Amino acid sequence: MTQNWSNKTILVAEDEPANFLFIEKILNSTEVKILRAENGSEAVSLVTSHPEIDLVLMDIYMPNLDGFEAAKQIKILRPGLPVVAQTFYQQEITEKEFGNSGFDAIIRKPVNINKLLAMLERFLVKG
Repeated sequence: MTQNWSNKTILVAEDEPANFLFIEKILNSTEVKILRAENGSEAVSLVTSHPEIDLVLMDIYMPNLDGFEAAKQIKILRPGLPVVAQTFYQQEITEKEFGNSGFDAIIRKPVNINKLLAMLERFLVKG
């Protein structure tokens, strides 16, 4: 199934250029508009200045403001905006940490392309 999200905007918050390019390559096939933040502070700022953002794909460990704190701030600004965490770290995030984090879902790196697209579709195509 080919997704067409040309009417959607995703903010990718990722400080590592190679990881961003990988995500960007995956998302380009969907025709979604992609914005990039290189740290958590920039992600919060972009959510504030771009009301058209439909979803945030957020690395957990970034400079200036980590993904946990950025997600909390984003949820205060836009409670209904889906925020999906992405991380290389394999340790489990406890239910309490996840529940208090502001994240709606988590995906592990290295990213499985099909799992990522299915997860994003769940949030972007409602109904």
